[in-house]
Amino acid sequence: MAEKLTLADDAKDICEEVVARHFMPVMSYQHENVPAIVTAITENVVQRLTQEAALPRKYIAHCVVFQNNGAGFNAISACSWNPASDACYVHHAETKAMHCVLTVYGVVA
Repeated sequence: MAEKLTLADDAKDICEEVVARHFMPVMSYQHENVPAIVTAITENVVQRLTQEAALPRKYIAHCVVFQNNGAGFNAISACSWNPASDACYVHHAETKAMHCVLTVYGVVA
């Protein structure tokens, strides 16, 4: 029996590559640069998933970049969907200056 493909199978490498390109090289938190970083990450992830993913889905990407200054951060998402076909994948990356939390939702059309 073939293993079932998941959203994580499609999203993991793409998220890692996009975050490595647009987030990891940034050495300091500069508020005025964060919108461009977040935009580049979300647009690139959705574009690449749409073009490269093995499973045909509609994709939503949500990215949060925040300064690493010791403050706490909590977030949660709730959805009503088909658990047999739809999924969510979360990727976290951090530098000494910042955190990046990227959430990708994959919904079968």
